[in-house]
Amino acid sequence: MRSLRDDGQTAQNAGPAPGAALPGARSPGEGDAPMHRNPSVPQSEIRALLAYLRACLRREAVHTHGMGLDLLGTDECACLPAGPELLFSGAGETLPLGPAATRVLRAADRGTLTLRYGYPLVILGEGTERSVLPLLTVDVRAATPAEGPGVPRVRAVGPPDVNPALLARAGITDPEDLLGLRARLRSGAPGTGNRPAALAALAAQARDLLARLEIERIDDIDPRAVRGAPRSASTGAHNVALLFLAGPGAGGHGTGTVGDVLADLDPSDPDGFDPADIGGTALEALLGPFGGPDGAPAGTDGPGDGEEPVPICADGIGQSRYEALSEAMRGRLTAVAAPPGTGAHDLVDAVVRTAVGTGQRVLVCGASEADVREFLDRSGKAPDHPVVRVGGEEHLVGQVRLLASLLSERPGSAVADDGGAAAREDLARHWSRVRKAWAAMDDLASGGHELARLVEERRRAVAEGWDPDTLFTPERGGPEYWLYRAERAGAAGLAGHRHRAAVRRELGVSTDPADLDRLCSVARLETRWRAAVDRRVRSEPLGRLTEELADALERHSEAGTAWFTLAVDDRLRRGRPALENRIESLNWHQGGGWPGMPALLDTLPAWTCRTDQVRALPPRAGLFDLVVVTGAEHTRVAELLPALYRGRRALVVGDPACPGPGSALEPDEERRMLTAAGLNPDRAGRRRLRHGSGSALDAVRACTGTTLWLDEHTGAPPLLAEVALRHCYDGRAEVRIRPDPDGGPPLEWRDVGGRCEPVPGMSCVNRDEAYRTVVVVDEVDEHLPAGRVIAVVTPLQPQEALLRRLLGRRALRHQVRVGGPGLLRHDRDAADVTVLSPVLAEGAPAAVERRVRRMRHMWSSVLTRTRQRLVVVGDRAYWSTAGGSLGDLASPPAERTDPAVLALADGLREAGARVVLAQPVAGGTADMAVHLGARRLLLLLDRAPDGRALRRLVDRGDALGRAAGDPVVVVPAWRCFADRGTLVGEILAAR
Repeated sequence: MRSLRDDGQTAQNAGPAPGAALPGARSPGEGDAPMHRNPSVPQSEIRALLAYLRACLRREAVHTHGMGLDLLGTDECACLPAGPELLFSGAGETLPLGPAATRVLRAADRGTLTLRYGYPLVILGEGTERSVLPLLTVDVRAATPAEGPGVPRVRAVGPPDVNPALLARAGITDPEDLLGLRARLRSGAPGTGNRPAALAALAAQARDLLARLEIERIDDIDPRAVRGAPRSASTGAHNVALLFLAGPGAGGHGTGTVGDVLADLDPSDPDGFDPADIGGTALEALLGPFGGPDGAPAGTDGPGDGEEPVPICADGIGQSRYEALSEAMRGRLTAVAAPPGTGAHDLVDAVVRTAVGTGQRVLVCGASEADVREFLDRSGKAPDHPVVRVGGEEHLVGQVRLLASLLSERPGSAVADDGGAAAREDLARHWSRVRKAWAAMDDLASGGHELARLVEERRRAVAEGWDPDTLFTPERGGPEYWLYRAERAGAAGLAGHRHRAAVRRELGVSTDPADLDRLCSVARLETRWRAAVDRRVRSEPLGRLTEELADALERHSEAGTAWFTLAVDDRLRRGRPALENRIESLNWHQGGGWPGMPALLDTLPAWTCRTDQVRALPPRAGLFDLVVVTGAEHTRVAELLPALYRGRRALVVGDPACPGPGSALEPDEERRMLTAAGLNPDRAGRRRLRHGSGSALDAVRACTGTTLWLDEHTGAPPLLAEVALRHCYDGRAEVRIRPDPDGGPPLEWRDVGGRCEPVPGMSCVNRDEAYRTVVVVDEVDEHLPAGRVIAVVTPLQPQEALLRRLLGRRALRHQVRVGGPGLLRHDRDAADVTVLSPVLAEGAPAAVERRVRRMRHMWSSVLTRTRQRLVVVGDRAYWSTAGGSLGDLASPPAERTDPAVLALADGLREAGARVVLAQPVAGGTADMAVHLGARRLLLLLDRAPDGRALRRLVDRGDALGRAAGDPVVVVPAWRCFADRGTLVGEILAAR
């Protein structure tokens, strides 16, 4: 007799999609084949890395541990008896425990949690979210009888700390804030070996910290008279000390906690992954060089040299997205840098549809619920496809509902093989048309770019007295003829004499060696020029190529919809037994285990969860053909490894401007764990595998050595987005304009000097700037149309707290969100109007200046996720000399008008037209506006170096034309010099 789990392993395979497979398709059952067991990485290295990451995660969980108010008085958390505070004040080496605290001590002896001591007690939150978090904490251990006879006692075994969990609740998440507060807390401490937790001026420091965090004191903080319990559950600080257990597993957390990640990283856990099985997985690609001598980057070896895939997408696809998709479908490990607004989630959706359309299993892991929701929202667009959400018991109910709805609503019918083949052929044919149109536009753009460069060389030659049009006429002969004669004119004898005579007689050019060399140079230049002009004349016109590309993309989208619908419906029809078996299995196993998974994965190949919830899926190497990690800039390396273990290939997408998740670990703690694991610090650092040193995206980029970029931003006003892309992303992306006729100016600057007042924790506050910011928010709120969102952003937490308090007293009409650098973390967090309080002014502390100016993630998010207008309230004179993104906005660099535009403008004015340079148009700018009587013509100069830049220029022209209602003409830069008269006539005749 077999169990349902056994039946699930051998259930009928869903079978292939209709018709023959597209390039990159997986054969039925291929995903069930065992991975090869010969990984290229020594297992000892893998186990050492896993041990190190587990140690870091456990200690991080201790530092960031929070407790609900309901745990107070249990075996996990208890108040200490009334009396003087001994450990932090340095009044004693050990601390006596009462009966309640003794129970906590005994619970610590029975488990793996860390015993900690805290003072004073702080109660925060409302309703069910109420929590108890001590202000100061320290690790303690049971004292020996010799150290403290009589009642049970504990002794401090580490330095005192400001509770990172409490700081996070107060909005302080920047590691530099934590570093500064720790340094301030420990300054002047006695530092005796027997009393490591002793602090100087404990009461004063506690009061200062509470004031810094804006926490009300319910009791007077007096270490000489600590209470045995809080008098009430009022929110604020209580003069109470407590003993508590901290670490993963404390407090009863659910799926997606640190405990799940720790279990996945533990080879000794029955359901942890086995280092011996990573061969052939994306994890092997990440760790491949880790065991090598120098940690050199790995390649993306694997299926990367197969046929180029045919994409399937709901909303069209650009060239940079296709390049990323193509590499993800073929390479073992792919890193994609996606600045805000460049379509990271659209890329993920296209990759998943393409993989599902070719019969591959895909897992999408998001760093947050917002990332998962973005993917699920897109999967619901036509043609929709089912995605299984996993990650916790709450999602099992949704899984059952999904399966039941698929069985009832999409019974499906058999699909004729010829129907599937025809849809597949249409998809491939129209994609071939798209590629040909891209290639033709690449040729057109590169040819025009070359002509623009050559025309500049010709102008310089003419200015030096070497006019190619005068030298090389039909009567005298072309440049190739005179190049032949000039090269031989330097020869000795009669032949050389004849060539020199011809040059002097027919061209009037001196035959000394320097002039002959110059003649050769000009002849070569003219040869290249005429060949380039000939190629350009024979090219398809830009308008015709644009129409062909638009038609090909539309037809490709239609064919993709037809093929994808057939593939999904046919897979569901064939896999109905797997759906029924999964529902029965879930009921039989009451939601536990993974019965019926292989067949279900073939029927429903698209799955999603948060990255820290991957343990909800079977711990099987290569379970999925492709794993996609989105929001990788906010993902820890420790969370990435279990996901990559479950995938044969992986695509990792994130914003490279973000610094990665912060760490509450002390630097010495992390170094000790690295040494204990036996890892090489330099090698781990180069690979960005050290805890707290970067993100999952950083680690994958360091591994592959190659990063693909999404290079088209949409959403923010060009003035703002261009500054962000230039300073935060080295100009690796361009802005696609979406003019907003009603948007008004995208930037306002309210000049306020103010003074930066230092506050504890390497921070400061600018009160004058804060008060003026509140006035500005009132003004914006009064005049902004209904339904818009206002964001108030500032880089430093004390300024944020002050602004939040001041704005909390206002009755505002609109939604106003106040926050720090992470307020606009996701694209869906974008605001219509952002008010920025940058804090810094003349006299700001140097350390704070460096910190704020390094916040690339804040400048990037503010400038790219502001949809309509940015209002800066700050010291303009200070920022004008500071450089960087805000420096460019405070004092924009002078723009140089292109010489080709000036030359064309002169020609148009000579012909009687009125010309306006750099014409603003509905949030965008045309290079030139030509007024012809009652009508206006907008001109854009074409200096595009490649096809994708040329397509962006055409899109920009279409957007400006729609917004302004005027015709737009794209003008090749080279014609402004080489063919100006004809070009002017064409412009004047344009309609």
